[in-house]
Amino acid sequence: MSKILLLSQSIFEASTDYLCKWLLYHNTRFERFNGEDLFTLNSLTELPQDQDIDLVWYRRRINKFPNVDYSFRKQHVSNAFTLRNFLNSEFKALYFYLLEKIDIKKYVNDPFVFNNINKLRVIQLAEKNGLITPMTEVVTTRAAVQNLVEKYEQIIIKPLSEVIYLEDENYQHYNMLTKIINVKNINYVPLNFFPSLVQEAIEKKMEIRIFYLYGQFYSMAIYSQNNKNTKQDFRNYDHRRPNRTVPYKIPDELENKLSILMQELGFNTGSIDMILTPEGKYVFLEINPEGQFGMVSHPCNYYLERELALTFINKISYEK
Repeated sequence: MSKILLLSQSIFEASTDYLCKWLLYHNTRFERFNGEDLFTLNSLTELPQDQDIDLVWYRRRINKFPNVDYSFRKQHVSNAFTLRNFLNSEFKALYFYLLEKIDIKKYVNDPFVFNNINKLRVIQLAEKNGLITPMTEVVTTRAAVQNLVEKYEQIIIKPLSEVIYLEDENYQHYNMLTKIINVKNINYVPLNFFPSLVQEAIEKKMEIRIFYLYGQFYSMAIYSQNNKNTKQDFRNYDHRRPNRTVPYKIPDELENKLSILMQELGFNTGSIDMILTPEGKYVFLEINPEGQFGMVSHPCNYYLERELALTFINKISYEK
């Protein structure tokens, strides 16, 4: 009997919770294995087994380990940091064993590209497939930033990898957000710094968040430019005055180019971020294979969790 495996985390994962409910509604066998489950593992036989699985949806790993007790005879900051890195490597070794023991053909998305997606490579592939992309560079000096500001007036800086969330001793959280650099604030840029990704700041009529599902596109327009809090980065949510979000249809030609890009990356699901300029140009920004699609599903009444469940059910039925 066919069975679906969901690899996720146990908290802050409402989309996976809803997907499970739809699978239950359709009487479909599935197993949900959360990254936290590895911390209760007593035997490798407790891991999901390849022969029992027909399709795997790799939703996400975990973003925070359960508390692990350890102590030193003498506290030392660098030792604690080194140990955290070691524990992270230990977890990754076990988790990647889980990924590797299941036939790669059963995955909805290639889990190894998923875990190592490179923004620079994605931008390069997007350009190759005829998509418009912003000027993208990696710089390490204020002088290089100055040259780019003189040419483009405004540039943005963001991580080469993914954003992180910092937490202080009072459990206050701080987000990494996209920031604009121009002639007014360039003197705050250090003379030398760690290699950083910079892009041309694109004027926007609206932002577009797209969820891709096996060749189908579910798009949402975000009128983030109408709010000073979200004008630079819509993740800087204004809960008192939320952005207007509405369903949106992107052109067929754009869908074709994005489909080719997703196929080259080995993704059958994922979130795509774009900008529509005042001149009517669609500018590709990035792909997030994890992508929070609940923010597209509910405002636009797409019921994406249901669509995912039905798609997965049809896939395993067809393959049988």
